[in-house]
Amino acid sequence: MRQKAEEEMEKRRQEAAARQQASKAPQPAEDDFATKMMKKMGWKDGAGLGKEGQGMVNPLVMQKTDQKTGRIVEGTKREAAAPPPNQPDAKQVAEGKRGPPTRVLLLTNMVGAGDVDEDLQEETAEEASKYGKLKKCVIKELAGKPDDQAVRIFLEYEDVAAATKAFADMNGRYFGGRVVKARFFEETLFSEGQLEAA
Repeated sequence: MRQKAEEEMEKRRQEAAARQQASKAPQPAEDDFATKMMKKMGWKDGAGLGKEGQGMVNPLVMQKTDQKTGRIVEGTKREAAAPPPNQPDAKQVAEGKRGPPTRVLLLTNMVGAGDVDEDLQEETAEEASKYGKLKKCVIKELAGKPDDQAVRIFLEYEDVAAATKAFADMNGRYFGGRVVKARFFEETLFSEGQLEAA
C-alpha cells in the first residue's frame, strides 16, 4: 500500500514537471507595484538594475509549479508602450503642475475650513519626516477661501530631494476622504511669512 502511494506521488510530480515545462514564465503586468516603485527610483524599461545599469534587465516573476507552490524565475522582456503622438510626456506634465522644485512644499485639501485641530501639525510633521529631514511644519487657515483651499500646510525640508520625494508621494493621496494637492512654494515668500501668496 505504501509503495502504491509512493508511485502515485511520483506520477503526480512528473505530471507537474511536464506542465511546468510546457508553460512559459508569466509576464508581469505593466502597472504592478514593483514596476511603479522601480520607475519612481529612476529605473527605465530595458535598463539593468544598479547605478551603472549592470544588473538584471528582466524582472523576477513567480512561476506556479502546482496548486500550492511556485518558484521565482527571470521574466521575459516587455516592450514599452509608445506615447500617443502630440502628447507631452509625464515629466513635462508634472513639472507644469508643481512648478520648479524648492525646499518648501505646500499641501492643500488635506482638511477643510474649521477642521484644524491641535494634533494635525504634529501628525503631519511625523508623516512628512519620512521623506527626509523636515525643518518646519506650518499650518495657515485662510478666511474667505473655498473649502479645499482654506487650510494651507507648509513643509520646509532641509533639501530639495526630500521635498521632491514628499511631493511624489503626497500629491493625489487620499486623507480623510479628500484628495491632497501638493505643489512647491517659493522659499523667499515662506521665509518672509507671506503664506497667503498664490
